[in-house]
Amino acid sequence: MLTYAPRHTPKFLFSPVLFALTFWLGLFCWTGTASAQFHFRDYNTRPRLTPPDQTKAVGALLVDGQTGEILYARNPDMRLLPASTTKLMTALIVYEKLGGMRGSVIISEADRAEPSNIPVVPGETISVNTLFHALLIESANDAARALGRYVAGSNEAFVQMMNQRALALGCFNTHFDNPNGLPAPAGTHYTSCADLMRIFRAVIAYPELRRILSTKEYAIATVSGRHILRNHNRLLGLYPGMGPAKTGWTEAARHTYAAAVTQNGREILLILLDSPNKWADAQILFNWGFAHPSSPEAQGSSYNQ
Repeated sequence: MLTYAPRHTPKFLFSPVLFALTFWLGLFCWTGTASAQFHFRDYNTRPRLTPPDQTKAVGALLVDGQTGEILYARNPDMRLLPASTTKLMTALIVYEKLGGMRGSVIISEADRAEPSNIPVVPGETISVNTLFHALLIESANDAARALGRYVAGSNEAFVQMMNQRALALGCFNTHFDNPNGLPAPAGTHYTSCADLMRIFRAVIAYPELRRILSTKEYAIATVSGRHILRNHNRLLGLYPGMGPAKTGWTEAARHTYAAAVTQNGREILLILLDSPNKWADAQILFNWGFAHPSSPEAQGSSYNQ
């Protein structure tokens, strides 16, 4: 709670009480258009705090990581394109099937992919550990294909695994066509904010995957040379408490994002889909979330596993 020390106010200035009454009367009388797709709690708006309805993403979901309380939601069940956040499901399945990141993959021609890649060279052998780092830090599309083929025998078989795992998680507005999120035929590759939140929570439950998703840079060496993998999450190291995250972008999907931030022992999770600027949207929503304590009575209306 904010408290203010009493001070002398010149008569020609507005008093705090008059200013507050004017401000709240203006809000009460505002006649702007409201959307039933937005779900608000009272903002109790503070200086420098932007209300979440000013974000531009088509889909958004902000959740308290401990209680599972939904702090903000916009179109949480709408089917939208995930882009490279698809790789969260790829990482989850491979990690669970292998019981970690053991083993090595002999690269085939079928593993090559553009545009974001290592790039892999057919015939070379790359460790699963290296491919995991390339998948989740550099968002390498060839790493996704190599890992999927290694686990399932083919990319087609791996995609079946992805869709089966999605249903097992309760993701009924999700369907995958490939393991990396590259453009696919219309209606074959989609998810929702609620579904992607379930997938993201399942992934970051594994400390090893959480650590990789929080890594800013990582050096690898392959036949194609020595590479410095650089995390695409621009808020890593910039926004206080930024932790594990996965970014995505294609022209059709626009910006997509799954991210977790911890401040003062409290973790908040965010999913954004179809955003024109995920960096701006994410900061608005995280700022707003941390400014509002979780409500104990709201526990249970959640996206907990």
